[in-house]
Amino acid sequence: MAEKGTIIQQAGAIAIKAGTPPQVLIIRAKKDPSQWIFPKGHIEPGEKAEDAAVRELFEEAGIKGKPVRRAGEKEHFYNDKRYHVVYFLVTYGSTERIGEQGRDPRWCTVDEAITLLSFSDSREMLQYMVPYITTIR
Repeated sequence: MAEKGTIIQQAGAIAIKAGTPPQVLIIRAKKDPSQWIFPKGHIEPGEKAEDAAVRELFEEAGIKGKPVRRAGEKEHFYNDKRYHVVYFLVTYGSTERIGEQGRDPRWCTVDEAITLLSFSDSREMLQYMVPYITTIR
């Protein structure tokens, strides 16, 4: 359990599957399945943030990918805890297995993802990444 005042470090993946149009992966939040988010989770001790983002993508959605660039960061509070999340644009590699139960990984267009994502800062981050997303092959 984090001590009061501690910032919990997390990493997230904005996974992109090349194509015309490119596809973006979103999943349901574990704590509130009505919310659509990007895969994310805790950074383990000694782990690089981009490695944590790729690991969380695999754990939550069963997808392997490769980080290509930092996408942005955000902070939020949940249950009196402060979280700092750094996101990475990750290219799709393969689907290796079914992800966590209840996460319902969903590939959609950027416009669909912007409509479905539950948090405005996630929508803004994705919109900011569009020029980079369109160059992924």
